[in-house]
Amino acid sequence: IDVRVPGHGSAGERWARIKAESERLVRAGGAVLQEFDGHHVVMADPEGNEFCVAAASA
Repeated sequence: IDVRVPGHGSAGERWARIKAESERLVRAGGAVLQEFDGHHVVMADPEGNEFCVAAASA
């Protein structure tokens, strides 16, 4: 399961939404595993299950 944020706006705006969502998920117990700058963030839930945070298609 991946988490999608709204995909409208500039690349910078999309990346800001991805970063904000990944930060929210870290506060909820998730962990950032890897960032692909400007594109998506690979994360893990508290049980270690991996998922991505990315922008939806515009």
